[in-house]
Amino acid sequence: MNPFLRLCRTLGDAGFFAALLIMVFLVASIIWEVISRYLLGAPTVWVTEVSGYLVSGILFMAIARVYREGGHARMSLLEGRLSIAAQNRLGLVVDGCTLVFAAFAFWATLELALLSYQLNWRSSTTLAVPLYLPQALMPAGSAIFVLELIAQIHQKLAHFKAPATDEDGPTP
Repeated sequence: MNPFLRLCRTLGDAGFFAALLIMVFLVASIIWEVISRYLLGAPTVWVTEVSGYLVSGILFMAIARVYREGGHARMSLLEGRLSIAAQNRLGLVVDGCTLVFAAFAFWATLELALLSYQLNWRSSTTLAVPLYLPQALMPAGSAIFVLELIAQIHQKLAHFKAPATDEDGPTP
């Protein structure tokens, strides 16, 4: 496998693993909140706020692998009526449009996290969390997603250059 494609796959898998760890912490936090609130009569002050940050982190860190595996929502009504070659061309167009969106998301979230860091923005709660910390997961996940999309486009373009056979199906 091409070293760049291997790097993209590894980063996507690492992001997904990070999302799984974040999810474990999220579930543990919610369980602790339930125990603390209803059994001990002393609700926590941090679980509600931190849970929102964690959900956002899960989304951004998992998106590249989810997209690679086709686990995202897709509209297949039109696609299912197309030939295999047309499906591949449509997939290339979709990946290109998604790449533009993901690159913009990377840039915008990076700008936001850097601005939060420079201005020392904090949440307006008792925790006063420095906002750049949870916001840093957004450009990190978006960057991994951009690399995954470039890898997807590279694979689809390589598929177009390869001689076609009757057994060729749509590329992932």
